[in-house]
Amino acid sequence: MKEFFASLNTRDRRLLISGSIVVAVLFLYGLIWAPLSNKVARLQVTVAEQKQLESWMIQASQEVQRLRRMSAPTSGTQPRQSLLALTDQTAKQQGLAQSIKRVQPEGQDKVNIRMEAAAFDDVISWLEKLQLQYRTRVTSITIDRQDRNGLVDVRVTLEGGQG
Repeated sequence: MKEFFASLNTRDRRLLISGSIVVAVLFLYGLIWAPLSNKVARLQVTVAEQKQLESWMIQASQEVQRLRRMSAPTSGTQPRQSLLALTDQTAKQQGLAQSIKRVQPEGQDKVNIRMEAAAFDDVISWLEKLQLQYRTRVTSITIDRQDRNGLVDVRVTLEGGQG
């Protein structure tokens, strides 16, 4: 190889060296620079998307907090009562009193309720009201459909609440 290079005239040597440098630069560009710049561009797009998502999540969080403040009962306007009394009172308000067949308390913060032939929509509205206004949680629920449209048998365990 040295002999071949030595046998070239000065102009050909310069041309060979220049060509080798160009090939090396193109090789480095193809193997290192192009993939890195593509990766940077993809990461910039990802960062922009994540910033947009973060902005949306912050707005959604603020909306959730606003709605929670609106739905939370104001202190002092409603007397604190046991979960048993609370479920009974709200069920009557929802028109479910005739469907309740059994209410069994389990300590201060748990109650089991059995309903028969209850309107499904009324049951769901009642449970939603208990959850949103009184911070009651459904820990277990079984809903069995009846032959008549819209009526269900329900066994539910509620926990928490005001009292």
